[in-house]
Amino acid sequence: MVVAEFSITPLGKSEIKPFIDAAVREVEKSGLKYEVDAMATTIEGELDEILNVVRNAHAAVKASGAERILLELRIDDRAYGITIDEEIADYRASV
Repeated sequence: MVVAEFSITPLGKSEIKPFIDAAVREVEKSGLKYEVDAMATTIEGELDEILNVVRNAHAAVKASGAERILLELRIDDRAYGITIDEEIADYRASV
């Protein structure tokens, strides 16, 4: 199990919400566990699954009319695996 965080930003657009919505719909369709926050989307699954979801999200933003896209991706791939809940359990317990 891998945890990844990605953000997609369509450049040159004044209203980006429709593009982000298109990307999030692709994440939802994947069936993988995810969390959306103010700056990015965190997703957990097998590496190939995550890379496919990110690819599909990118394609959805492009299909929505974005002419230029900035995509940032960070992956936490540990030998013993990790989940979103494990990744932030200590933080949530202290809040």
